[in-house]
Amino acid sequence: MQKAVRDLLDAFEEDLRVASGRSPHTTQAYLLDLFAFARFLGEHGLSLLDFSPEDVTHYFAHREDLAMRSRSRVLSAIRSWSRFLKRRGLPAIDPDTLPVPRLPRNLPGVLDEEEILRLLEAPDPKTDEGIRDRAILATFYASGLRVSELAELTLDRLNLNEEQIRVTGKGQKERVAFLDGLSCARLRLYLERVRPSTNTAEKTLFLTRRQTGFTRQGLWLLIKGYARQCGIDRSVSPHTLRHSFATHLLSHGMDIRSIQILLGHSDIQTTEIYTHVDIRMLAEDLAKYHPRGKGPEKDGQAPSPSLPRKPKPR
Repeated sequence: MQKAVRDLLDAFEEDLRVASGRSPHTTQAYLLDLFAFARFLGEHGLSLLDFSPEDVTHYFAHREDLAMRSRSRVLSAIRSWSRFLKRRGLPAIDPDTLPVPRLPRNLPGVLDEEEILRLLEAPDPKTDEGIRDRAILATFYASGLRVSELAELTLDRLNLNEEQIRVTGKGQKERVAFLDGLSCARLRLYLERVRPSTNTAEKTLFLTRRQTGFTRQGLWLLIKGYARQCGIDRSVSPHTLRHSFATHLLSHGMDIRSIQILLGHSDIQTTEIYTHVDIRMLAEDLAKYHPRGKGPEKDGQAPSPSLPRKPKPR
């Protein structure tokens, strides 16, 4: 790769992180996508400073292994790169001439309230690890945080007296997330009994056995393990808890705009997918409990867990 291109990529990385407010994860993904695209261009005597929309089309034909979501990310990376070059007065293709992939609108997986209750009670409260994990699960469900937001939580962002967390979300946007009585009680126990024995120089709230912060993968494995332990045979991830948080609030009457604020969505259309989830769950319940349905005639519903509370008016 030419030195001029490498220097521009370094500047592009800085631009993504600082000017555009992209997360480290997104920045790294964009750079890896551009490196792969640059290798393809190099094989055809081209570079990241000299390609056309047709070259992008040929690249995707060459990379037919790429899933639709990956194609969307690659296109976003190329568009961002082209806009960056234009801002620097360098020749570049018009980003708007690139095709817009249509992603499938998959409905998110959701646990019902009885499954949430089982999951929250799965960790052993008699061990330090169990105390920590009970706090993690309760915080996830009470706040609806993204996995990256919970992994990056620091001690100074937690206000148990006000039952609040200050969160830095996508695009480095700050918002307030709310806790409930259960999550606050478990967090206090974790902070009093487990956290003081760890490395006090580390400011991350939730620490692993190695006294380092959790990775997103680590939190995913933690939740998946407890879901399997308590007999939930479906795929469960941190995002499942976030989806369940939103869907349960909606089903208990919270308006969609309030849920949008709690989730940190900049676009209401992102939040509106939960209205479809709620309708789907309603249809499943109808099929289960209607006399003409296939399910049991009696409602053997388990006690509901404590739902995340609606924020107080400010």
